[in-house]
Amino acid sequence: MKFFTTIASKFVIATTLTAAVLFLSGCATTRSIPFTVQSDPLGAFVMYQVKSPHKANTTDWIYLGNTPLDIRREISNVNLKRADAFVLRIMKEGYFDQQKEWKGTSLVDESKDKGRIFWNPRLIRTEG
Repeated sequence: MKFFTTIASKFVIATTLTAAVLFLSGCATTRSIPFTVQSDPLGAFVMYQVKSPHKANTTDWIYLGNTPLDIRREISNVNLKRADAFVLRIMKEGYFDQQKEWKGTSLVDESKDKGRIFWNPRLIRTEG
C-alpha cells in the first residue's frame, strides 16, 4: 500500500509542477503595449494592423478606440517577432487618413525606451 501512496504523491507533485510551468509560460505569450494616441482635432478612429509575410491576409485592421486614446493592448509575441511592420492608422471624416509604421521589433523597443507608444498627428482637412 505504501508503494501506491508514494506513486500517487509523486504523480500529484509532477502534475502540479507541469500545470505551473504551462501557466507561467502561457503568461509570456503576449506583451502588453501601452498606447497613447492624441489627434488634432480629437475624435479620430484609431486602428492597428500587423503586417506579416507569415499571414495570408494582412489587411485586417483592429479598432482600438477614438482619440484621445490611452490603452494597453496585449499583442502576441509571435506576431511581434514575425511582423514586417506594425501600423497605427487614424481616420476622421473630413480629414485625410494618416499612418505611422514601426518595422520589426522597433515597436517593442520604443515602448520599453519611452514607457509607451505615443503619437499625436495633426490631421489635414480634405478639400471639398
